[in-house]
Amino acid sequence: MALTRPARAKRYATRAPQAGRRRPTGLAYVGLRIAVYLATLIPIAWIYSTKERGLLIAPPIGLIGAVATWYFLGDTPVTGARRLVPAIGVGAILAEVTWSLGYWTVMPLVAGAAIWLAFYVLSGIAEHGADRTLDRRIVLEYCGVALVGVAVVLATAPWRL
Repeated sequence: MALTRPARAKRYATRAPQAGRRRPTGLAYVGLRIAVYLATLIPIAWIYSTKERGLLIAPPIGLIGAVATWYFLGDTPVTGARRLVPAIGVGAILAEVTWSLGYWTVMPLVAGAAIWLAFYVLSGIAEHGADRTLDRRIVLEYCGVALVGVAVVLATAPWRL
């Protein structure tokens, strides 16, 4: 029986969670997520503040982003390679952002925060995509957060003409 596109979308959207597995909630869960975000911000800002060449600082920052994204994807129904591939993608993009910010005259704390913001947006989109809850509202929310972050970075950067 062939399903039309809307019928397939509805079937996947209303899919029941895995048997015996509930999505974690509560204050402890939120606190743990905040701790993981802080645990990524501190080393990212510290590694970037060394102002070494991009080739030396990009891989560790990408690895931090990949590991943290892999951890966040543990709350979704995906496993194995379907969990590893988005995490590696987020890590690779963070490494490229780090490398490109290395050529820009910006304060290390601001650049570290910009890289962390990119991690927040990318890992959030990857997590919602893996959880099949990525819709227009969530994309607009993450785009708004990214635009505010870019505006803050641009406002704090020392410009030279």
